[in-house]
Amino acid sequence: MKFVPFLPFHFLRQVVLGTIVGTVVAFGWAYVSWSSVRLYDWAIQPMPAEAVPMVGVPPRDGAYAYPWIDVDRLRSGTPEDRAAAVSEWRSQVDGKSVGVLLVRTSGRDPISPLRYLTGAGYLALCAFLMSVLMASMRCPSWAGRWVIGVVIALFAAMAGDGPDLAWFQLPARWIYMGIADTFLTWTVAGAAIAAVVRPHAPAH
Repeated sequence: MKFVPFLPFHFLRQVVLGTIVGTVVAFGWAYVSWSSVRLYDWAIQPMPAEAVPMVGVPPRDGAYAYPWIDVDRLRSGTPEDRAAAVSEWRSQVDGKSVGVLLVRTSGRDPISPLRYLTGAGYLALCAFLMSVLMASMRCPSWAGRWVIGVVIALFAAMAGDGPDLAWFQLPARWIYMGIADTFLTWTVAGAAIAAVVRPHAPAH
């Protein structure tokens, strides 16, 4: 009697294999992106020393936008007061310098093992989700699974980074770098996942 693997076991095995391979490939690409392609060098510049006193030191960790609208007036003011708050905010922003400052008041070692483990854990979760999707397909070809992975990578990159260009007025280079890095990471990792995650063919 020929043994036919039970579908859930095959599915689980494919997902685990895809997660491991996808994590390794995505982590490898992240290293290449930082060390060789250097997308971040193109998008990020060091803060000039003379600008630090001007910005000041925020009181706690967080994201700070400037100039900012008077939220208290928006919440509790009269309609006229709310309209005035919006008008004042627009006049402070239109044609003037704006920014979003991301702050940790106490920095951490940027190359500690914990940082690498945290990054790998995040990539593993993403690889797991991609593997679940590909293992759920009834697509027999590697190319077909990979093309769907490429579309997902492009969607994730555009949906995750693109809106910030409009709503937070972030520099275009930062947005394009984020889109390119996410898309390339999961296009490359998706190719590897598609190669090892082969959906179970139903018996006839």
